[in-house]
Amino acid sequence: MSRTSRIAIGIASVILIGYADRSLSDAIPLALLYLLPVTLISTALRRWQIPLLGLACASIAEYADAYPWSLRQGSARDALYFFAYTAAGLYVHEALSRRQAESQHMIELEAEIEARRAIEEQLRLVVANSSIAIITADEAGTILQANDAAEKMFAGELSESDVRLRDRSLDIFLPSLARVQIGRNGWGHLRTMMQCQGQRANQEPFLADVWMSSYLTSSGGRLTAMIVDSSTDVREREEASLEQVLVGSRLALGALSHEIRNICAAIAVVQQNLSVTHPVGSSSEDFEALSQLVNALERLASVELSMAKRQQTRLKLDAFLRELRIILSSSVRELDIQLDWDVPERLPEVWADSQSLLQVFLNLTRNSETALCGVEDPTLTVATSVTETVVVVRITDNGHGVVQPEQLFRPFGNRTGVSGLGLYLSRAMMRGFHGDLRYEAGESGATFAVDLVIAQGNV
Repeated sequence: MSRTSRIAIGIASVILIGYADRSLSDAIPLALLYLLPVTLISTALRRWQIPLLGLACASIAEYADAYPWSLRQGSARDALYFFAYTAAGLYVHEALSRRQAESQHMIELEAEIEARRAIEEQLRLVVANSSIAIITADEAGTILQANDAAEKMFAGELSESDVRLRDRSLDIFLPSLARVQIGRNGWGHLRTMMQCQGQRANQEPFLADVWMSSYLTSSGGRLTAMIVDSSTDVREREEASLEQVLVGSRLALGALSHEIRNICAAIAVVQQNLSVTHPVGSSSEDFEALSQLVNALERLASVELSMAKRQQTRLKLDAFLRELRIILSSSVRELDIQLDWDVPERLPEVWADSQSLLQVFLNLTRNSETALCGVEDPTLTVATSVTETVVVVRITDNGHGVVQPEQLFRPFGNRTGVSGLGLYLSRAMMRGFHGDLRYEAGESGATFAVDLVIAQGNV
């Protein structure tokens, strides 16, 4: 019913009740009947208009009844009529307004819930189809949800159906992340990023970049983490650094070789002069010049040691080899090479520079990967042995072996497809740490031994 219709019907009812009250005998008072049209009209009026309606109805009721009016009795009766009609109208108006507000609120709430469901559905689709691994865990470190990228990342070479992350402990796959979020005061407001070691279901380690966010829900604390496998990035960065070292050293040694050739040409000229003008062994200026040229050659030959010196520190070999394994795992997996890792848990500290030592091992393993091309069941083995003063790390492959071992550590050697600088610079770096790089002959394949001095004191 429209607002105008309610007002019209209410006014007609008031007039009808007033006419009936005026016409009937004094024994039948009809003042209470005005409450019906008042409640009807009040639903169509504003709040400030309802007291005016109550005043009008009280006036009509006083006019229509047969009671004599006096100041004492009439005023009290009219006040009672006014308050009764006004209170009834205000009550109906407020009840209807509240009901309408609640109805509107329910409509808005349903629309908001529907919009939230649509947003949540979109977020679920984004998370499920994201190329970044995303997991959610509770306060106890139990994985509650994981998208397809996370299942694939942690499954490794195993089938994703055989490795389900849900309801498994976060400590199995990301121990460092589990230790950060469990039992930490105030971790409900954690927003940070960390780099840590992860572990796939087949025990293969990898380097993980983790962006984490924790929050509180009605069911308890939750931790959401986005994980990226950065092992390949580290390997590519270190290999690029190694390439820069090789290129720079190649230029430097090229210039050095050019200078040596010039000096050798000068020596040849002096020798020719001696053979023509002086008997062998005679004393002359030519003999003195020859001596000076030989000294110059000796100074140039000593450049290798001065260039190879590095700032060595006490290096935790355990942590270094774990990082090396992470870098090698992704590389050999791409080339279908089996990696045998024979390294004990605890190794002593050694004297070395982490970045230079990593370049040495990358150069050795890259040479092994090249040698394993076309080999049946290619295998790369990393093993360690400890003596009283030295830790020896051996890199062994089952490739075709080395044809000319004596040419391995010579710069610009004539080995097919090899510049001849990698092993030369690697051994120079190791000698800068008071260690060494050696080739160990065997029946098959190739084995390179890296000698690292145990850090028992200052050197």
